[in-house]
Amino acid sequence: MSIDSYLDAIQELKVTVVCVTNHGDMNDYDEIVRRVPAGISVIPGVEISSVEGDFLIFSADLDYLRSLESTQLLPDRNSRPVETAVVWAHPFAGVAGGLKMGEEYLSRVAPRVDGIEIYNGNWPDEEASRLARRIADTYGLAELGGSDTHRRERLYRCWTEVCDVDGPAGLVLAIKNRRTKAILPTRSSL
Repeated sequence: MSIDSYLDAIQELKVTVVCVTNHGDMNDYDEIVRRVPAGISVIPGVEISSVEGDFLIFSADLDYLRSLESTQLLPDRNSRPVETAVVWAHPFAGVAGGLKMGEEYLSRVAPRVDGIEIYNGNWPDEEASRLARRIADTYGLAELGGSDTHRRERLYRCWTEVCDVDGPAGLVLAIKNRRTKAILPTRSSL
């Protein structure tokens, strides 16, 4: 999807805050920040892939985000800036995903993240959402939803609702304090 198409879509949908999380790349974020209309906030993030899965990393530290590779080890809590949150993206799809993840795997990965995607626009699966919610409850993780798309017609199949977020530090705090809500709208509400 082109940046023009993305900017048109967020204006049409009256979105006020977006998070841009490309794989190990901040170029689209930089371009969107330069071109976004007044009244729309853009929060930076990066998606990484690792042997343990795919993860979204949000931080107020842009230099830290720019240092991340598209494929790398999941950063430990002690090695990342304080104002950073890690969200387990589509835990049952993609790298290391699967509905039959064992408890050993879950107990190794879940304590290292702050949130988990309950809904993902590219992987709309009720069983995966139910299992992700169980992981969130068991490990005290924030629940999020993300469109995870590269095509305009798939934008905002689901999203994360967060109140009173003031920039990246506010989002990180909301995730760490579990003040997020994963939203999967019904077809009639769109």
